[in-house]
Amino acid sequence: MKLIQLDNEQSTVILSKDELYIIRSIIGEIYSGVCVDSEEFETIHGIEKDNVLKLKYDIYKIYDQLK
Repeated sequence: MKLIQLDNEQSTVILSKDELYIIRSIIGEIYSGVCVDSEEFETIHGIEKDNVLKLKYDIYKIYDQLK
């Protein structure tokens, strides 16, 4: 994930195909009402926990810049 533009109302980021897939998968799990742990998530979606944690770190880092 790379931050391109940041202002008070809108942010522009670039996501890799893998990062976009991670976000789509997480949103899908949330809105399907299913509660899975990280091991199940890895198995179901084929996404390693380290990749999710890296994306989480990047998102939080960008969010902190909004403050």
